[in-house]
Amino acid sequence: MADWSPDTRRALRAYLAAVALADPLQRELARTYSVALGDLHALRLLRDLGEVPINRLSAALSIKPSNSTKLVDRLEGAGLVERVANPADRRVTALRLTERANDALSDRSLVECSGLAARVERLAPGERLQLAALLERLLERGSQAVEATLEPTDAARARCGPPGEIRGSPGALQLEPKG
Repeated sequence: MADWSPDTRRALRAYLAAVALADPLQRELARTYSVALGDLHALRLLRDLGEVPINRLSAALSIKPSNSTKLVDRLEGAGLVERVANPADRRVTALRLTERANDALSDRSLVECSGLAARVERLAPGERLQLAALLERLLERGSQAVEATLEPTDAARARCGPPGEIRGSPGALQLEPKG
């Protein structure tokens, strides 16, 4: 295990605790729309891109085509996207959001009922801006710098599984050095 600084351990503990705040939202999304919170990002991208082939979605999400196919299969099974023939080139299949997907993307009640919005609203305006800036920076670094330059070690792969797969629950994560 990495020998993290006390600041890093504190930041990781706080981040994981904050992620747990999304659990009620995750459960309600799954119950109402059969979708995970992370899948909403793909739906938002599709909404913004319009009807596009699956390879465009793969590129926009920075994921492998096989992973985007699995994602689209799952979203299609949930009634959130449909595959449609491209009238200009019938060899190409485009993705289209369904009305159900648009409902999921516009359903603010899920966030409001989860209590997450109320917690963010209780922060001072400057704190909300700071939170947004830090999270955006974390996301930017995660998607560009880290993924582009770091490959997990064989030991990390054996311990953690493939990238993106989580084993165990966040509460079970060991953040303190062993010893």
